[in-house]
Amino acid sequence: MKKVFTKHFQYTGLDDYDMSLDDQMNSFLQEEEITPEQILDLEYSSHSSQGVNTYSALIMYSVEK
Repeated sequence: MKKVFTKHFQYTGLDDYDMSLDDQMNSFLQEEEITPEQILDLEYSSHSSQGVNTYSALIMYSVEK
């Protein structure tokens, strides 16, 4: 049986330790051993408020349980 999960990533660039969205997602996928075939959807969005740009990504993936 497959279960569907989501994972949210966010980047503002304001923190010296803030990783780019790509780096965050790649690290997560490697750590969780998620293959491209398991990725169901990927959504990106961005917005700016008071001079701060925020970038977000949401990944939906399935895992065999």
